[in-house]
Amino acid sequence: MLKTTIAGSLPKPAWLAPPRTLWAPWLLQGAGLEEGKRDAVRLALRDQEEAGIDIVTDGEQARRHFVWGFVEQIEGIDFSRMVTIGIRADRYKADVPTVTAPIRRRGPIHSTEVRFARAETRRLLKFTIPGPMTIVDTIHDEHYRSRARLGMEF
Repeated sequence: MLKTTIAGSLPKPAWLAPPRTLWAPWLLQGAGLEEGKRDAVRLALRDQEEAGIDIVTDGEQARRHFVWGFVEQIEGIDFSRMVTIGIRADRYKADVPTVTAPIRRRGPIHSTEVRFARAETRRLLKFTIPGPMTIVDTIHDEHYRSRARLGMEF
């Protein structure tokens, strides 16, 4: 029998971030934001469990954006230098961070979120991370000056 799962992120609660808004700003701050993210993950997990989903996800509740949640933990990517570029084959414009130096992981990425989600469910758990092509399409490069070279760094 095939196991059921979902693809993509789940909508964030309206008290955490504005609905239907790409790269939506957080509506909470400080400790309240961290507590709100944890509560949103719990709700996402419960919703999937109640729906009978076999392999659950945190719904990306603790990340403003699928790619940003990952690259925020990478040295050499500067979120204070946002640039508007066409992404997804220039289908739409987005303000994205800039690669200004060699990229390096600061440490484990998403390990805290995975441990939290793992502790909140007995179901099989998956956790989404972006691949190199998706990352390269969603950041501006001023260091490597080559999408191929930048992609190989990931």
